[in-house]
Amino acid sequence: MLTGFDAGDSIVIAKSFSHMLNLANLVEEVQIAYRRRIKLLKKGDFADENSAITESDIEETFKRLVTELKKSPQEVFDALKKQTVDLVLTAHPTQSVRRSLLQKHGRAGRIP
Repeated sequence: MLTGFDAGDSIVIAKSFSHMLNLANLVEEVQIAYRRRIKLLKKGDFADENSAITESDIEETFKRLVTELKKSPQEVFDALKKQTVDLVLTAHPTQSVRRSLLQKHGRAGRIP
């Protein structure tokens, strides 16, 4: 599809995709910072599942399983024994970001 465009249009399209991907990365970084801030404010509280974060202290998780979800310590232990961990290697290169792009991210992150 892109081969039909002239060189100037191809450059504009490529730059547009580059900006879109950079903005998507920035949104992800801001979301991670937001979740960390929420975690600090809530101190691991599970009261609001809609704003709950995926990171959790293991002790808090065990307490929740036993007290709120009414699982016995033995049930938790048995479930943990069945868990497996698989190592996954990805083909993503290490991301390097130019200083000018970091400055743009900083300015965009201050937008209310």
